[in-house]
Amino acid sequence: MKLPAGSFWLNSLFFTLLQRCSLFFFGVVSYMILVRGFATETNGVWALYITLFSLFEAVKQGLLRNATIKFLGTSLYSENRSAVLSASLLLNILFSAGVIILLFVFGRLLSGALKADQLLPLLWWSPTMIILLIPFSHCEILLQANYRFSALFRATFIRQAVFFGGVTLLYFFLPAHFTLLNILLLQVIALLAGVTAIYLLSGKGLTPEFVYDRNILNKIFHFGKFTFGTNLFAGLSRSFDHFVTANALDTITGKNYVAYYNTVARINNMVDMPSLAAADVLYPKNVEALENQGLEKVRYYFEQMVGTIIAIILPVSLVIFIFPRLIIYAIAGPAYYPAIPILQLTVLFSMVRPLSYQFGSTMDAIGKPQVNFWTNGALMAINLALTYTLLKMYGGIGAAYAIMIYYSLSFAVMILILKRYLRLELRNILVFGIRRYKDIFSLIRNLAGFRNEH
Repeated sequence: MKLPAGSFWLNSLFFTLLQRCSLFFFGVVSYMILVRGFATETNGVWALYITLFSLFEAVKQGLLRNATIKFLGTSLYSENRSAVLSASLLLNILFSAGVIILLFVFGRLLSGALKADQLLPLLWWSPTMIILLIPFSHCEILLQANYRFSALFRATFIRQAVFFGGVTLLYFFLPAHFTLLNILLLQVIALLAGVTAIYLLSGKGLTPEFVYDRNILNKIFHFGKFTFGTNLFAGLSRSFDHFVTANALDTITGKNYVAYYNTVARINNMVDMPSLAAADVLYPKNVEALENQGLEKVRYYFEQMVGTIIAIILPVSLVIFIFPRLIIYAIAGPAYYPAIPILQLTVLFSMVRPLSYQFGSTMDAIGKPQVNFWTNGALMAINLALTYTLLKMYGGIGAAYAIMIYYSLSFAVMILILKRYLRLELRNILVFGIRRYKDIFSLIRNLAGFRNEH
């Protein structure tokens, strides 16, 4: 599939958004089956596992992705491509091995802290997924660095489609085998299919030889350690409504509320799709822009992208806020109606998340990962204290109150930092957002005029 030539943004955003849409579609439909196949408490255990594993993926990407792309996009290192990719792969292997060791040492302690005994067998089987993710994430970074978003979409689509097909088969034709361990096995099979696909699609882009360069390895690690920490802090902050809820409340109530928060998180992920797609495209483009055109161009990209994304997600958020019961019914069914107030309390604060995603990728791109690291670390500590305190004060709904305060504070802090380092103008974001609505109305008017003429 090819789009008209001449627009980097059109082609890149099209395939990246298509990838995010496929992730959302397969994820939501698979989740709709899972919540109907498992009791709420069992689904809470699965939500804890998925949240933990997603956190691992995000943290590893933080260590490797931004650093590798930045070094490949910098003229000083781009000529030594094999050494950069080899260093990235070596760090990938070492980090994955470290996580596997931690799982075996602390897995039982972790499942006990989360009051979820059913979680332990899933943790024991997780190393298989972690090992398979080594080649998958390495090829994923390579394709993104080379702007090959169409190949990345195809590989991701295959992985998600295989998992969705397996879940559907178990639920409708083999219900006796619809268990947590079998669902995890389906994830392993799907990831294996994804690894095969992404390896073949990467083709000649893969480095033909392993080149060890200690200097480059150290530089990638020291850059990546900040984005590693940033993703860890940000991922934990977004997961406190799961982890702290499971720990702070009694066993049954905690797992039920984890399931409710997981349902809300999946709905919010739908709203986040444009933000995540834009961040995937914007980071390598910002590295290139800083190298060739300077900070002014980076600021322009940031303001335009955030304004456009907010213009897209604002009406979607309003629809979800006005019709939460219908949304919850469609996604999870009547058993999850207790999640309605959580959804209404949190969905409008999704306006902050586009700024948050672009903040991280932009600060890394302009060579300020340490600022990103310390900002997210401080915000995570505040969010942890808020979540625990408000859960103890108000019960299960307390984590939703914490989310509202956390995002409000995050917005203020990130704006101040962006004004200092990027000379950001909030007015420009508003202007770009309004301009997108004008573009849409103009397009509708022109189409109506064309139809009347014919």
